[in-house]
Order: sequence, then C-alpha cells, then structure tokens
Amino acid sequence: MLITRLIRAFKSKKEDEQQHKPKAQCIHERDAEQDELLAQPVEDTSRTKNCPLCKAERREASKYRWKLTLCLLLPYALQALDVTIVASALPWIAADFHEIAQLNWIISAFNLTSAAFIPFWAQMADIFGRHWSLQICSFIMLVGSALCTGAPTTAFGSFLLGRALQGVACAGLNTIIRAILADKVSLADNAKNWSLFSLAGGLCYGLGPVIGGYLTAANWRWCFGINLPIAFVGILVIFFFLRNDLLGPQPIPGLDENETGRRERFTRRIMTLDIGGQLLFLFGFGLIILALTWGGATYDWNHPAVLVPLIVGTLIACCWLYYEYSMAPGGALSSKLSVQRPMLPWNMVKNRNISLLCYINFATGMAMYSVLYFVDIYFTIVKGFLADKAGVQLLYYTPGLGVGVYLSTFFCNIWPRQTFPPLFLGSLVEAIGVGMLAWALYFEHTPTIYGMMALTGVGTGLRFMPCSLHAIGFFPNHVATVISVMSVATTFGGTLALTIMSAVFNNTSGISKDSPLQSNYDALHKLPDGEKAHIIEGAKNGITWAFVALTPFMVLCVLVASCLGNVTITKKTGGAEGAKAEASGNHLVHGSYLLSLIYGRNDPEKSIELENRGSDQQPIVKQTSHD
Repeated sequence: MLITRLIRAFKSKKEDEQQHKPKAQCIHERDAEQDELLAQPVEDTSRTKNCPLCKAERREASKYRWKLTLCLLLPYALQALDVTIVASALPWIAADFHEIAQLNWIISAFNLTSAAFIPFWAQMADIFGRHWSLQICSFIMLVGSALCTGAPTTAFGSFLLGRALQGVACAGLNTIIRAILADKVSLADNAKNWSLFSLAGGLCYGLGPVIGGYLTAANWRWCFGINLPIAFVGILVIFFFLRNDLLGPQPIPGLDENETGRRERFTRRIMTLDIGGQLLFLFGFGLIILALTWGGATYDWNHPAVLVPLIVGTLIACCWLYYEYSMAPGGALSSKLSVQRPMLPWNMVKNRNISLLCYINFATGMAMYSVLYFVDIYFTIVKGFLADKAGVQLLYYTPGLGVGVYLSTFFCNIWPRQTFPPLFLGSLVEAIGVGMLAWALYFEHTPTIYGMMALTGVGTGLRFMPCSLHAIGFFPNHVATVISVMSVATTFGGTLALTIMSAVFNNTSGISKDSPLQSNYDALHKLPDGEKAHIIEGAKNGITWAFVALTPFMVLCVLVASCLGNVTITKKTGGAEGAKAEASGNHLVHGSYLLSLIYGRNDPEKSIELENRGSDQQPIVKQTSHD
C-alpha cells in the first residue's frame, strides 16, 4: 500500500509540474508581451528551433562540450585509475619492502593527502585560474609517480612520499576538472557534461585492480610508471588546446576584487589559504590512522606506541573541527583571520542537504574502497590467486558501476530529471550489497560474491553524478567549494573504511605480529598444509568481520538518504549564459522529499525555486498548495 501511495503521489506531483510548465520561447525574441505568455501552459518549441542565434549557441555549446571531453577525459581517467590500480599489487609491494604489517599505509598515505588537499585545490583554482592549477597537479603527479617507480626496496619512506604526492595530485585533478565541467554552463548542461566523466571514472575505478594485477604480474612498478607518459601527454594537450577556454584567476572574497578589476598581488592571494586547517587535518587523522594500523598488529593495544598517537590524534582532530567552526562568520577566528577561506566551510556544512550529502559520499567511499581492496585481498590470500588473476575477479564490480552510472544519467537527464531517486535507490542497493557480501565471503560462495560485488557497484554508480548535481543545485554560485566538500567526504570515507577494516582484520584473523606472513607473503605457500589452512581460515574470518564492521555505516546511509530533499533539473528554454541565465530555474525541496511524497503535500517554506541568475543565498520563494 505504501509503494502504491508513493507512486500515486509522485505521478500527481509530475502532473502538477506539467500544468504549470512555461511556454518554451526563444530568449532572443522576448518582449514585454511575450513575457506574459510564459505563464501559459502551452508547449511550443518551434521558435527556439528556428532561431538562428539559438542554433549558433547550441553549436557553440556542443563544440565546447566535446572540447572539454577530448582534452580532460585522459587526466580525469588517470586520477580515477590511480585510486585503485594498486589494489591487486598491495601484497607484492609490501612484501618487496618487507612491510606487510604496514600495508595499509600504501593506501592511507595516498588517501590522507588526497582528502586534505581537495579544498586546497578548490582555492588554488580560484587563485591561479583553472589552467595553471591543472598543470601544477599534472606536474606533481609526474614527480610522485617517478618516486614510486624508482624507490629502492630499502626506502619505504620514499615510496610513501611518492604515494602522498600522488594523492595531492589526484585531489587537484578531480576537483579542478569537475569545477571546469560546471563552469559556464547550466545545471542541466552540467548533468550532460558530468554523465560521460562519471561513467569513465566509475569504469576506471573498477578496472584499476584488473590493470594493476596484470602490470604486477610483470613488475608492480609499472602500476606507477604508466602514469608518466599519460600525465605528460595530458599537460601538452591542455596547454595547446584548452587553456584559452578556461576561467582565469577569480575574485577572492575579502580582497575587494571584482570581475574586471585588477587582481591582488600573489602573496596576498596566497594568504587566503587555510594552512592551519590543512596541517591540523593531516596530523590529527594521520596519527589516528597510524594508531589503528599499529594496534594489534605491530604493537599491543595498551602499548604507548598505540595509545599516544591515538589520544594525541583525537585531540588534534577535535582542534581541527573547532578551528573550522571558529573560521565561520561570527566565530572566534573569523575576525582575526578574516582573509582566510576555511578548508571546511562551516556555513555550507550547516545546510541540511549538504550535511546529509556529506555522509552519503562518506558511505560511498567506504563501500567502493572496501570492495576494491579487501575483496582483492580475499582472492589473494584465501583463494591463493596471483595478482593478475585476483584483479580479474573484480571485473564483476565494473559492469555494476556502469549500470549504476547509466541509471543515474537516465534519472537526472531524461526522467524524472531529479536527484533524489538515484541517491536513495543507490544507498539502499549499496547497503544490501555490502551486507550480503560479508555473508558470501564467510561461506566462500563465489557466485554470490560476484553478484554482490556487481550489486554494490550499481549502488555506488547510482550516486556518482547526482551527489554533485544535488549540492550544486543548492549552491550554484559556489561550484568549486561544493565539489571539494563532496570529494573530501568520499575520500575520507574510503580512508577510514580501510583503516577500520585493517584494524578489525589484524585483530580477528589470528595472524599475529610474529607470523611469518607479516614479513613475507610468499612464506604462506611454504608452510605445512595444516598451518597454511589455519592461517587461510583466520584470514577469511578477518575479512568477513571487516565487512560486518562496515554494515552499520551502510544502514545509516539509507536512513540519511531518506531524509534528503530534491533537485529537479529543468530544461533550458532558450539561449543562456550558463547557469546564471536559466529561464525557469531549478525546483528545490529542502525538507524530506520522501515524506512529501508519502503525505502528499509540499511545504511552501521548504519547496523553493531558485533562479540561477540570482544569488543562492536569496532564493525566490514560490507558493505551492497543499492538502
């Protein structure tokens, strides 16, 4: 009965929207009399189709979209591939460096810097402009990849430094490219631009372990060496073909700049960066991850080497949260550091929908990283597969991602052109996939493992695109900042998931810190059959409990998604100057969209329509009837 009621409520809402749909008209032919006709519920697109100026604008928009796609798809695919390409290589890299117990740091060094520097690059894209920020990221990627490729097996620290630099570079490539896709276009066009990139990103996340597995079969250093030519070609392509189309340095709030006025000197603009927040984040969460990585594996939980970084890291993390809170307008540090822009914009996070989206992205990162890393470890240790064969098993996750991205593209671009359905459905599907995956891994039911990997991929793919569109819909004038906040949540979720799972695995697998497996993975194959079977059984139990530990986070994500509002992405009715000139605006629901469907009403205080040519802080309220 509830499902029937929801369907009826949804249909009635769509019929009401159709009844109040404005007449399509060429924006270049409007006059006072025609503006009055916009309220008439008559559909007529002949004028827009025949208008020469509209045709020219459509051609230019199409040309611009293809130019972005051809020039940016390669660097975007590179950063997405780099997130997971080491999944299949992890045991072999750690074994070569004789650091099996510190295996988690190969991932954490990358993810920690990636999460910390995402807001940094959002600011740098405004300070330096999109082009030079993108080139700096590509150069850092070259340096980091070169360090990882050439690091001697006696210098694990140098290898981790290279991984950290790769994380810094990937944070910038992801954030800046997504900001470029949203620049100069409406939310509807952004949905089109982002569709292909979200599909490419999802496929690269899924294919990363497979490609990494085959490269590791030759030498794991190829997992990093492959970045060198790709990054170099990307630098040349962007410089010669795209740099003139990208936004330059932007006005910085607090520096009394404007769109046409001169820009402040470099030193004054660089002072707007939240260096204090970056350092507190890195040290705080770095120490927590260090403690959780060592606890039960390298040292006992009551050892000072675990307790000291855990306590100090927690205190620093709390200081970071208070520091960011104090940077908000009216806070203790806002007047003293008035020029600085906080790493975590507290006023934006206070927005109900943005806060909910942050947790949804957090859970998305948890699910994706858990599958791509720990399922690979399952096939490597429990099933005894080599790196290439273990990576191939993860291919079942890839088509799931593709299906999820396609469905989200359909929901956002075709029908119903809303962000709530894919976000809620993706959260539900992903929770089922992760929960059932724990069961399948314990009973070693391989077909179910493959099926739940694919199902989890569908849930993850469903939320790649709608999360950014939903956030941008509420803050259309703060694109780079919104994207950075969403990206931080995803990356931090993945980092914390792997840390939690590693801690659970180390303490439930029965593999002690004195085990020969901790220093040499190949030692497993040389053990007597009885001892080998005991270690494999313990590893299977550890991996199973690691997934069980994530299940509550996934269930909570479903509840969070049910409280989300909604963004309806409207079609453009004529030529425009991007998001600021959409004729009909994007219909927003601030309260729970699911409850509005269940109870069959809209709250006039929570259902608003923004005209993107206005400020996102001053929405135009549109009255709606309710039962």
